Amino acid sequence: MSGFKEMLLDVLRLTDEVKRMNKDIERVESILLDVDKRVVRLETLVEIAKAQGGQPRLPKK
Repeated sequence: MSGFKEMLLDVLRLTDEVKRMNKDIERVESILLDVDKRVVRLETLVEIAKAQGGQPRLPKK
């Protein structure tokens, strides 16, 4: 009977661990989406700058 009790406790511990890890994954996913959006904005800025041919420079003296 004690073997069944230990297995049940292990299942409960594993369930708690899975729930905790799921919360961590959701947090990381949110951060990753924010970073992805920032990268897309940076890529857009670079593409616009390339299309404009860069900024004109002052002549050297």
